[in-house]
Order: sequence, then structure tokens, then C-alpha cells
Amino acid sequence: MSWNSASVAGGLLVAAPALQDPNFEHAVVLMCLHNEDGAMGLVINRAAPLTTLELMLQMGFECADDADPAQSVLIGGPVAIESGVLLYRADPAASLREDELPVTDELRLCPSQELLRAIAAGVGPPQFQLFLGHAGWGPGQLEQELAQGSWIPARADVALIFETPLEERWDQALAAVGVSPAMLGTFRPQN
Repeated sequence: MSWNSASVAGGLLVAAPALQDPNFEHAVVLMCLHNEDGAMGLVINRAAPLTTLELMLQMGFECADDADPAQSVLIGGPVAIESGVLLYRADPAASLREDELPVTDELRLCPSQELLRAIAAGVGPPQFQLFLGHAGWGPGQLEQELAQGSWIPARADVALIFETPLEERWDQALAAVGVSPAMLGTFRPQN
């Protein structure tokens, strides 16, 4: 597969062990967009010092009694950290909302406070994750990082995103593509 022509949107990028950028060291990124204009994704294994319940209460939402008090808000990346976006699992047959971006057949991205309010009230999608910020790449930047071996592409896995503990996501994403972190060490391919 040539990274100059193939999109990684809808998949995962797993940071190679040699990637030393503090924003992406041991990161697993769900790629939401990737085209000639650049790329956008969400880091799915970095917790913010805030729970979803705390954020909803800060926003003045009334929360259902069964709201999960421990679900962390995740830091989706270093870009627009003050902006939130909601990733949720949708029925593939359900109509796409006007403000939604389909990431995969099952995953949708939505910036709507209306949907977050519905989740707070206990009537929204049962599997969701709230992110602050996102990861972004300019034109050709991600392709260059892929060619340098900074990222390992993997298939998006709904269970990894919504059910796997944060601290296990990097190891499990690597294992899913048959890679052991010990095998990789700090190897970097030469261009």
C-alpha cells in the first residue's frame, strides 16, 4: 500500500516505540479524516483530569442517576484543546445527523451539545467517548510520518475504543497487528 495515495481514515494509527513527541508517545489515534488537505484524528488513550460527569455538570446539564461517574474525558490531541467532540457507536442503518461525520460504519463523530445533553439525561447512545482537542496533520505531513515509520496502521476496533482500559490500548493495538513492543525497540527505518 502506498501512503501517498491511500487514506488511513477509519483506521487506527499506533505510535511506534521510537516516536518521542510527548503528544503522541505510545498514542493510539483513531483517524477520522485523511485526504490531500491533511488529516485529523483522536488520541484514544490519553485521559484528561476530568470525568465526563464532571464536565456535563460544569456545562449545567442535568445528569441521569445512572451516569458513569468514572468515565474520563479524553485528550484527543494538542489541536483546539478547548473544543469538545463526541465519538459514539451508532447503528450502521441509522440516518446520519446533519452535524455528524461518519468515521466507520459504526462510529460517528459529533460536535453537538444537544447529543451530549441527551447522553447526560440517559437517552443518548450507550457507547460514547467525549474528547477535548484533536490531532491534526497538514498536507503530506502524515504521509511523511508514515514513510518514516513513526506510525503503525491498524484496523479500528470498537471494543478497543470503548471497552479496553486506556493503559492497555497501545499494547493491544500493537498485538492486533502482530507486533510486540519488545520486537520494535527503538528501530527507525532509514529513508
